[in-house]
Amino acid sequence: MRRLIFCLSLLFGLISPGYATLYSATGTIYLLRSHDSRYGANADWFSLVGVSSLGLCKTLDGGFTVLHIRDDQKGQRMFTLALAAKTSGTQLTVWVDDTIKDSGGYCYVLYMQ
Repeated sequence: MRRLIFCLSLLFGLISPGYATLYSATGTIYLLRSHDSRYGANADWFSLVGVSSLGLCKTLDGGFTVLHIRDDQKGQRMFTLALAAKTSGTQLTVWVDDTIKDSGGYCYVLYMQ
């Protein structure tokens, strides 16, 4: 019986779900870009001062991590929050999952405050 319990616990331990790693960073906004529709959906992005790496998220030539904002209602709220932080010079904290990227390898912002 002990052997069966041991084997079952080992089996359940091996097939337990894996969770993605969230990365966070805090800083003031270095650059905030908004593009019109000819660039396609999800083309708005920003970068934070001093954030040169965030997991496996792609960076620009200047060494800043690019954080894309989705083109939906929640993304519009994120853009508004990023614009307010840029205008006032306050710090912004963002979270990304480096496995959720666009076709160019840039990460999408999941949360911000």
